Amino acid sequence: MLSVNGISFAYNCKSVLNGVRFDVAGGELCSILGNNGAGKSTLLKCILRVLQPREGSVLIEGEDASHMKRMELARRMGYVAQKESGNARLTVFDAVLMGRRPHINWGVGEKDLEVVRGVVEALELEDLSLRYLDELSGGELQKVVIARALAQEPGVMLLDEPTSNLDLRNQLEVMETVRRAVTERGIAALMAIHDVNLALRFSHKFMLLRGGVIFACGGAEVITSGNIQEVYGVKVEVETLGERKIIIPLQTMEAKAVTREEQHAR
Repeated sequence: MLSVNGISFAYNCKSVLNGVRFDVAGGELCSILGNNGAGKSTLLKCILRVLQPREGSVLIEGEDASHMKRMELARRMGYVAQKESGNARLTVFDAVLMGRRPHINWGVGEKDLEVVRGVVEALELEDLSLRYLDELSGGELQKVVIARALAQEPGVMLLDEPTSNLDLRNQLEVMETVRRAVTERGIAALMAIHDVNLALRFSHKFMLLRGGVIFACGGAEVITSGNIQEVYGVKVEVETLGERKIIIPLQTMEAKAVTREEQHAR
């Protein structure tokens, strides 16, 4: 569904991405992991054509995205930003309806309303549909942003830190919403995220970025203590809880142990 072929990008002659190449299939959620400055958000912006890569191409269902007009690209690709900055006096229903803009020629049709009603129902936003955006919690607002992207009926979805600044409960609810939409609708989703354990819980595939290049890419097998240390510079243990891996930072645990020993000594 989404193929990125040799994307390279530089800011003011400083290289940020170097020959990044990967695929994301329909029904697959791929998490981009790496330290700040690794190129996660820059990669998403290059795919969106907000930034122009120095070289490389992006294919959506085998078609070159650079040859698509903006409206065509918007029909194919949805985007969820870290934080909503739209018109706070829009109702939830109207905000989701804005996702139909790439499909609307002369006016809103019954098909557009049907799609919006379906998305609102699927994301369980019916009780909020007449509320204004500035009346919502952070988690509710992020679900609305996801719903708006889904109303575009995209084959590809890009998400830039969709759980940033959310509490634990809302993080889990938002990620469950994303994963369910991806699997049920067959969307190829690419997500930049800092929380490795959250990514492990909900993602099908993982891309570890270091210094603008892919250090490792694949399923949960690429999440090893050695790879995490190489990419993040932090010693960790990788444990298995049920059928899922979890990351335990050793440096934090060692620091706590030292603190306890110092307190005991006193």
